[in-house]
Amino acid sequence: MTAAALIEAAAAHQRGGRAAAAAAAYDAAIAAGADAPELRNNLGVAWRDAGNAARAEAAFRAALAQRPDYVRAAQNLAELLQAATRAAEAAEVFEAAIAAGAGEGLRSAAGRAWSRANRPDLALPHLLAAHTAAPDDAVLRNDLAGVMMALGRPNEAAGHFAAVVAALAHRADVKVNLGVALHQAGRWAEAEAVHRSAIAQDPFCRPAWHNLLLLLNYAPGVTAEAVAREHRAYGEHFPPRAAPPFANRRDPDRRLRIGLLSADFRSHPVGRFLAAPLAALDRRGFEVIAYANQATTDGMTAHLRGLLDGWRPVHHLPDAAAAAAIRADGIDILVDLSGHTQGTRLPVLDHRAAPVQAAWIGYANSTGSAAVDWIIGDAACVPPGEEALYVERVMRLPGCYLCFAPPAFPVSRSPPPMLARGHPVLACFNPPTKLHDGVLAAWARILAALPAARLLLKARPYGEAEAAEAIRARFAACGGDVARLDLEGQSPYPDYFARYAGVDFMLDPFPFPGGTTTAEAIHAGVPTLTLRGRGGMMSRNGETLLSAAGIPDWIAADEGDYIAQAVRRAQDPQGLAAVRARLGLGTLGDRTAYARGLEAAFRAMWRDWCDGRGLTPVPSGP
Repeated sequence: MTAAALIEAAAAHQRGGRAAAAAAAYDAAIAAGADAPELRNNLGVAWRDAGNAARAEAAFRAALAQRPDYVRAAQNLAELLQAATRAAEAAEVFEAAIAAGAGEGLRSAAGRAWSRANRPDLALPHLLAAHTAAPDDAVLRNDLAGVMMALGRPNEAAGHFAAVVAALAHRADVKVNLGVALHQAGRWAEAEAVHRSAIAQDPFCRPAWHNLLLLLNYAPGVTAEAVAREHRAYGEHFPPRAAPPFANRRDPDRRLRIGLLSADFRSHPVGRFLAAPLAALDRRGFEVIAYANQATTDGMTAHLRGLLDGWRPVHHLPDAAAAAAIRADGIDILVDLSGHTQGTRLPVLDHRAAPVQAAWIGYANSTGSAAVDWIIGDAACVPPGEEALYVERVMRLPGCYLCFAPPAFPVSRSPPPMLARGHPVLACFNPPTKLHDGVLAAWARILAALPAARLLLKARPYGEAEAAEAIRARFAACGGDVARLDLEGQSPYPDYFARYAGVDFMLDPFPFPGGTTTAEAIHAGVPTLTLRGRGGMMSRNGETLLSAAGIPDWIAADEGDYIAQAVRRAQDPQGLAAVRARLGLGTLGDRTAYARGLEAAFRAMWRDWCDGRGLTPVPSGP
């Protein structure tokens, strides 16, 4: 058969859905001397459709070797690589084609590929060029704004997201990105208005609800009761489905299967607070399976997987299918670790995936959902009398509801550096999203009373010039001395811990204090001054952590006391030295005791279900 006849036969096979036969015919045609980039590309398509990714990749690469600016082959190869989670290689394919003269048409594709590869720095120039060429493309502009968010430029991103909202006014969901950008930029009131506008347009826009509820934990001037009402409103809009019958054996003492549902089995606060309990949990009584709603992994992921009894990716599964998979595994207690944070899969719990469902660690507040039976806390973050703030029943652990796993590397401890330096350095390593103007004004008053003191703010966004300039401008507007404000971006974890050696004590933001940062500071021997919460777990994180570490006197009663304590402690280096010398994780780092308390909590929840009390009506709220 001639090469031309083989090519015609290959095309006929492709039209008829006979991909393997088409590939064989194209191979024969090329062997017969009809080699050309188009044929190599067609061969790649045939092998791809036949399910042979390796041969498809080889064919597409051969086509590009013959014609480096071949757009169709570049697109096909990149699509193949992206499907295999090789996003960086896909982006490099587009880069090479553009460099070879493929034209500006591949700019948006290259930018999106770099974005998927978590390289927003490389994505930005491509998406900027593509936006300049197509300024009315709303989807492209949304992608550009997303990359700016990843680079810590929320103000600039908000301008682009606002244009997308104007262009797609019929879609409530596009407002969510604008709200998130405004929140990240510290524009809380505007962000809240945008999320409420999205909900008014579509009361069942879950992303808007998730982000509104998360935002309210940061917002000043909101009462705990108001925050609780909003969470209940979410639950009323998204009631759970009827509970199905479960085959789980109602034996209160048998070994239990615990499911953990999260997007944060990685280097994230959830991952860091999860590692110690998992390492100490008694596997004779409990089996733990992770349901991972994440496509990316890191070193912490690998560590956590080694502590788990099972690992199930669910990021690709619809809610009902994920719930069915959890039920099929016979999970007794499903624990949500995300709440209303990024990557949440709360709708999975709406399908009643397990007989008992609980919330822990990831979102220190009520979920608002009647599908969640319990929330795990402690007596400091949920003091008696505050139960009405929660839709869930409160299960209090005997100590702190958090347990911190120190890093594997040594962390040096030192006396207060102001003893040698002659002036105090106060610091906050929380992100700027927690620093509303009331916090900045309090810090400005502290510096005004301490003329030689400096304030160090360290967080990833400050590595970007725009974010750094924005916080300087806000601090100045709140009366702060910008000349004494130092800003630092993200550092590798060992270098991050090393910075504590240059800090005398930490200043907690409010109403959303630190969690991981406070635990890290305690481990480094640096106390944190926190403010008593307005009510609700999130606002009381500082209280429970400092109580566990044995320094409850560092919990200020109100803002005036917060400022006065900061000034007094900065003027008492010897007193601070004594605190630093005895400061340790205490019960916060006792993984064995913590695990025993957690096991008892799981067992109590399970006994409750076994006794037939698992469908207790939700109590009336505030």
